[in-house]
Formats: sequence, structure tokens, C-alpha cells
Amino acid sequence: MTETAQRRARPPLKRSQVIARVSIGTAIVLIVVMWVYAFGGFATRQAAAKLDDRAWTQRAEEICQRRNLLLEKNALNSKDTSDGSPQAVGAAVSTATDLIERALDQMLEPPPASELDRKLVDQFESLYRTYIQDRREVAVRLANGEAAELNETMLQGSPISETIADFTRPNLMESCSAPAQY
Repeated sequence: MTETAQRRARPPLKRSQVIARVSIGTAIVLIVVMWVYAFGGFATRQAAAKLDDRAWTQRAEEICQRRNLLLEKNALNSKDTSDGSPQAVGAAVSTATDLIERALDQMLEPPPASELDRKLVDQFESLYRTYIQDRREVAVRLANGEAAELNETMLQGSPISETIADFTRPNLMESCSAPAQY
């Protein structure tokens, strides 16, 4: 039997087979289009939370660098003078949290120039205030003599400090990430 005769001998495709083949072909085409869009230069490469106001982010970075030096001094001082009790650790955590909050307040004044940047910074502030509240709760438990660790609020399965870092990294404000070691 010739090849042409063999093709004629096959039964025609069923309706469900045609639908399956068209669906698979469509899915392949959509995947190719997605990759071309993503890597062909059509998609934006800017982070969703990136601020346009570079002067604001540079000022915030400087504030956070100073804050981190103060946090380090506070940590060294508490190690040198502390008896290691939960109350002493709680006092050091409370002092560090005050430093973090003051630095945040300094960062926010003045606000960034554009309305979109202000909205992004408001979200950043809200996240940071939640992180500060988490620290204050730990300080209270420590002051009461309990053994306590920082249990951060979770957002979509990640600690809130990771979400804060998602804002600070693209804005070149690495020093402004939530300081977990102090």
C-alpha cells in the first residue's frame, strides 16, 4: 500500500481530538507571545515600587545609615552593661525601636515630590509602622520577664521585613531595610 493510500485509510479526527489539538496549539502560541513580550523589550523593567524622587531616596539612605550606627552603639552598650535578663534585653529593644521610629519620622519629612511617590512612601510607612509595633510587643513581653523573640507580621507568607526590603532594594535604600539584628 502506498503512503497516500495509508493516509486515506485513517479515520477522520473526532471533534474532541480537533478541539484538543487546537487548544494545545493555542496554548503554545500564547506562551511564545508571553516570552516575546517579556524578553523582546516590550515589558517594563522598572520595579513596581520604585520612586522617581532620587533626592528623597538618597536622603532616606543617609538617615538610615546614621540610624544603623546608633543601633550598633545601642547593641554594644547593652551587651557591655546588661545582665542578660529579659528586662535588660527588653530595655535595649525598646531603645532600638525608638531609634528606628525616629529615623522613619525623619525620612518622611519632607515627603517625596510626586503624588505617586507619596502613595508608595505611605505604603512603606504603613509596613514600617507594623514592624515597629511588632518590636514594641516583644519589648513589652521582655519587660515582663518573658523569653520572647521577634515574631514579625506575615504578609503573603513572608515576614513584613521582606516586604520592606522589596521597597528599599530598588530604591537604593538598603540601609533602610528593617534591622532584625538590633
